[in-house]
Amino acid sequence: MNERVLIVGAGVGGLATAIRLRAAGKQVHVVEKAEEVGGRCSRIRDGGFQFDVGPTLLLMKPLFEELFASAGRKLSDYLQLSPCDPNYEIWFGDGESVVFSTQLREMQKELERLEPGAFGGYLRYLEEGRKGMAASLDRFVGRNFDSLAEFATPANLKTVLDVNAHRSLFSVVSRHFKDARLRIALSFQTMYLGISPYEAPGVYSLLPYTELADGIWFPKGGLYAVPQALEKLARELGVTFELGKSVAKVEIENNVARGVRLADGSRRMADTVVLNADLPYAYRELLPDSPLPRAEKLKFTSSALMFYWGLDGQAPRLRHHNIFLADFADNFTDIFERGRVPEAPSFYVNVATRSDASLGPAGRDGVYVLVPVPHLGPNIDWDAETKRVRERVLTRLAAAGCDLRGHIALEHVRTPRDWRDGLNLEHGAAFGLSHDLFQVGYFRPSNQHARYKNVYFVGASTQPGTGLPMVVLSSRLTTERIMKALPARAATAERLVGDAA
Repeated sequence: MNERVLIVGAGVGGLATAIRLRAAGKQVHVVEKAEEVGGRCSRIRDGGFQFDVGPTLLLMKPLFEELFASAGRKLSDYLQLSPCDPNYEIWFGDGESVVFSTQLREMQKELERLEPGAFGGYLRYLEEGRKGMAASLDRFVGRNFDSLAEFATPANLKTVLDVNAHRSLFSVVSRHFKDARLRIALSFQTMYLGISPYEAPGVYSLLPYTELADGIWFPKGGLYAVPQALEKLARELGVTFELGKSVAKVEIENNVARGVRLADGSRRMADTVVLNADLPYAYRELLPDSPLPRAEKLKFTSSALMFYWGLDGQAPRLRHHNIFLADFADNFTDIFERGRVPEAPSFYVNVATRSDASLGPAGRDGVYVLVPVPHLGPNIDWDAETKRVRERVLTRLAAAGCDLRGHIALEHVRTPRDWRDGLNLEHGAAFGLSHDLFQVGYFRPSNQHARYKNVYFVGASTQPGTGLPMVVLSSRLTTERIMKALPARAATAERLVGDAA
């Protein structure tokens, strides 16, 4: 069957799924409400600057290489990737800083400067991360599960213990380091997933491992070059696109999706529908009479307060990637337990013009600031908090030798309200569903609808999880489910035709 597949949403997950299905011979059509592809991986262009809106790190490059290889292409023919080395500089509240790198000798110098003997613990910690990543890809996030029994095998349960998935990441890192600063520096990476290292499973030691062993990569043109490359490949393969078109509803008949109805009332027919929208929104707004399973029990990630600054010159002292850490434990207590914006927040600063000067006017830096904050809830005045946090960030940067006051020529801001309203993210949670032990693997919402069997999901809030690498992996898992279902669907269609005759 030359099956017609319609994909709603042209984020990285939707684009990657389109490539895989078209490479497998399916007719693929993508409908996207924005005028450009990208989703959370979109861009802001203003005054000669280009800012990545969301992700700024490319990790786990082999997953991207596998995606292009699935279509018989090479990643290097579509993306010009350069390693970021050193990876980043981490600033602590006491004014001390440490530079992290993939170079072991440099890491040894930096670690031993803060804690004599720490380098041995670092090597052991990396080895735990390596094992965690291998086990996760092999047993938990790298495959589809059709039942709890298939997921909770004795071998898998043993692996849970082996990779410390039953412990918190912070407790795992604390076994290897005594210095409080190093404990934070080697566990803050869960911020990328919008979760606390005090609650995240210990298996997430794979995050610092991927950074420090495999490296951080930067595509020329910024991270927006990733969806651009995927769109280019998809179009070369014959995927068709409708941009600037909003989908109102998936049309269901006898528990089978027949296509979608657009906001303008027109219809697009399909044999299979793939939804690359945030999962709660997809269930609530696009699927009739179909509540998201366990919706009331699902946990969500934090959100992000974002500042995008175009300077009148260059930002002194800053590297491409910079981490400013405050009272880490109190920050996460505020965000996840008290539901308030931290008084003295930690934050991340990206200056992409350090690696690609074409992202700003000559001699001028674009500065991207991400401040972890709670997702939407009661009793937060986001206008007031945005002003307060902005001042806190500028004060902290000035103390580090980077005074930007009076040098910000243009500014864009995004709060949790913008994540909700612009990208339909539930509660404005910038990273989607959380990743505790009971929201990963089989326990994460399925990538196939339980009742409407030809409706599938791809992206951060379905299996296997959030972050660009996991979203690329999500496209493979979703494609595998679709391809597995085709023989049964073809047999059903043949039987129906025979019955009609």
